[in-house]
Amino acid sequence: MPPQLNSMNEVNDYLDKLEYRINLLETENIKLRSSVPAQPVIDGNIVARSVSNALPKTNLVSPNFLKRAFTVWGHFFVAQLFISVTIGICYACLMATLLGSVFNNLSRYIQH
Repeated sequence: MPPQLNSMNEVNDYLDKLEYRINLLETENIKLRSSVPAQPVIDGNIVARSVSNALPKTNLVSPNFLKRAFTVWGHFFVAQLFISVTIGICYACLMATLLGSVFNNLSRYIQH
């Protein structure tokens, strides 16, 4: 917030101080810019190759939409297959146990 200035001399003094501060800041800015090394030019192809080398070799990151879609579907299918086989084996064991006890009770009933 600028100070309250009552006369033209105060305005001139205030402006002189501001000009002096601006000159100091510009000089400091030039010194700082000269001390910073110049930024190297970055080639987009080099960056693209390094990113491509860093990514895993899978179709999940393929630029082709159909490859990505079928890769995701294939992963889903395999995961669903593992889950279904596990649940199927549990179901088969449960049914074998239940049917075994039913047939055991039935054979006792028939024998008597």
